[in-house]
Amino acid sequence: MTELETRINDLFDELVPAEGKADTVAGEIIRATCRLHYRNWNDGDHIGVGYGNETCNAAARYLMDIDDPYITKIIVDMWGMQSDTVYDAAIEVLLQMVISYLDAHPELRETKNETDMFSFRRPEDLEYDEEEDECW
Repeated sequence: MTELETRINDLFDELVPAEGKADTVAGEIIRATCRLHYRNWNDGDHIGVGYGNETCNAAARYLMDIDDPYITKIIVDMWGMQSDTVYDAAIEVLLQMVISYLDAHPELRETKNETDMFSFRRPEDLEYDEEEDECW
């Protein structure tokens, strides 16, 4: 595990409840970021691609809604990205940007969160082509 992943995991343990939305804005930002990281590393889901529409798009939209131009730019660049190698690198950049954002805004650890990242789901997120199962 990298130092960056350790830091993200520590923040997750500190700020994200076992179920439901986080109590603070910082916690919900970490929750959404970890959702994207987890879905990529464990299931290969990408924002805006196949099943990733259902599993990742809401978290990505939530992060874009915090209105940080650097975080928004990386997510826009990641949207629809097919290459696993490039997407993996983009996730690492996103993790660093989120850490930098939270370091620059320590008040977000105390700011009450009213928004669940899953409220950013859209009906079209459930309309995607599933890949056909193939033997070869």
